[in-house]
Amino acid sequence: MIPRLDIDFSRRRARTATSGMILLCAAAVLLLGSGARLWHAYGENDRAQAALEAVHQQTLAATRHVTKPPPTPAVKLAEKQSQSILRELTVPWQDLFSIVEDYPDHDVALIGIDQNPAQSQIRITAEAKDFDAMIAYLKYLQASMLLREAVLNDHLIETNVPGKPVRFQITAVWRKS
Repeated sequence: MIPRLDIDFSRRRARTATSGMILLCAAAVLLLGSGARLWHAYGENDRAQAALEAVHQQTLAATRHVTKPPPTPAVKLAEKQSQSILRELTVPWQDLFSIVEDYPDHDVALIGIDQNPAQSQIRITAEAKDFDAMIAYLKYLQASMLLREAVLNDHLIETNVPGKPVRFQITAVWRKS
């Protein structure tokens, strides 16, 4: 059999506890207070950002119109020395040695290389077995991609040495990267 179902629509419901209502009201008051505080903090932040932007604009305007004092002689000298050191440090030595020493014909002996970084210039002192070897070496340097303006400064045919080698000096300017 089916048990009897008793439905009572008029029965009173349980009341909410007073402590729960007090807790709910306190939470609502705290929520409203926190919202008001957050609203106030956002307003303060906007005012601070506007003040910071105004100061930044004033600083930019002030720095645009500031004239630099002329450099003192000590500053000029220090700048000149630092530029000289930088030129010496940026000499492409590996490439220069590679070009000067990798001459395919082995009839030229390298005696020395001197540099002038201020003018991007090297002076090559070498000795060739004869005049034609010297000219071939000069043409080899002139055809190089790194060197330009390779010119023969002087030459000396050493008549007192067997074979009469030619000692010569070439000046060349290297291309800056």
